[in-house]
Amino acid sequence: FSTQESVSDMTIIAVFSDIHGNLAALEAVYADAIQHGAETYWFLGDLFGPGPDVQPLWEELQAINPTIKIRGNWEDFLITTWSGKDRLSPMQKKIEAYILNHLHDPAKICAVLASWPLHQEVTVNGVQIGLSHHLPANNSGDTLSVRAEGSALSALFSGPRSNLDFAIYAHIHHPTMRYVDLSMPIQTADAFDYAKADERLVLNLGSVGLPFDKPTHRYQEWRAEYLLLEVTDDGAINPQFRRISYDLQREFKQAQAMDMPFVEDYRHNFYI
Repeated sequence: FSTQESVSDMTIIAVFSDIHGNLAALEAVYADAIQHGAETYWFLGDLFGPGPDVQPLWEELQAINPTIKIRGNWEDFLITTWSGKDRLSPMQKKIEAYILNHLHDPAKICAVLASWPLHQEVTVNGVQIGLSHHLPANNSGDTLSVRAEGSALSALFSGPRSNLDFAIYAHIHHPTMRYVDLSMPIQTADAFDYAKADERLVLNLGSVGLPFDKPTHRYQEWRAEYLLLEVTDDGAINPQFRRISYDLQREFKQAQAMDMPFVEDYRHNFYI
């Protein structure tokens, strides 16, 4: 069911996802994680596209060497495009073609991506954690968005995952901390019984390279987001949502220099 990660008095894990072709953002996250003592790295999917960086981004991920790598929907876009079995929009096909054209060995890399699981369960210092890009069996869609009801989130704890202490997922590009009560995933106030509550923690780590959250009415987030997770030897956890500034203009200049498709659409993502 689970993999046992190495333990110490306190294990510090950097959990990151949704890089979306943004090498400068990933470099900023990696530097910050090192500075804060991260010993282990978990990647929850969506490495390439729509941003400009491709082969150097792949090489940076290999240097970070995450012990867990989860397959996101953008990995599946690339795999199906390479195989010729995609049913993507013309715009998405053009983005995937750009990525494939800038990989040194697309066949080998697509094979590696295809080997990544959709989900993984891991035990750290006795704490059982579920990891997925989105739903454990479905890495796409909008089921677990910021608008999701508890009944949707309860799917993160279904079947063999019923004993998880908490779950972490990616995909929605919004750093989020929520609880779901498995005894009553749909709230019925007059029927609630605290004695029967089965609350589980759910975390979303945001996006390294393409955040969607707007924390205030005046500010659209653009900084690189990831989760720094501390797990003590007695099972306490301390999840820290990190937001790291970096040179975003460098990415825009790279996009222009690489003749990346849909450059203006990419820029617009950061200024909604």
